[in-house]
Amino acid sequence: MYGARRTTLIDRIVRFTEGIARTGRLFARLAAGRTDWSPTGLYAAAATARFMAAHELIDRAEAQAAEFPDTDLDQVRTPMWFGSTTLHEEN
Repeated sequence: MYGARRTTLIDRIVRFTEGIARTGRLFARLAAGRTDWSPTGLYAAAATARFMAAHELIDRAEAQAAEFPDTDLDQVRTPMWFGSTTLHEEN
């Protein structure tokens, strides 16, 4: 009888801690903005990453051009292996 109560108590404690861990994982995923990896989400991430990388490249080029006052930034292009896309062109 005493051993059965101890086992029941241990089972309840384990279930309780598993519930807390599951809730903690849920809040961590929601706080980090990580949801499921559906095909739509992956496509959106890939499309957004391309534009974010383009803006980062423009920002880096402007920062490097600012270091040398006699340099003008006329054009920023991606490398050939990324399609040689013109990202920024001064008119």
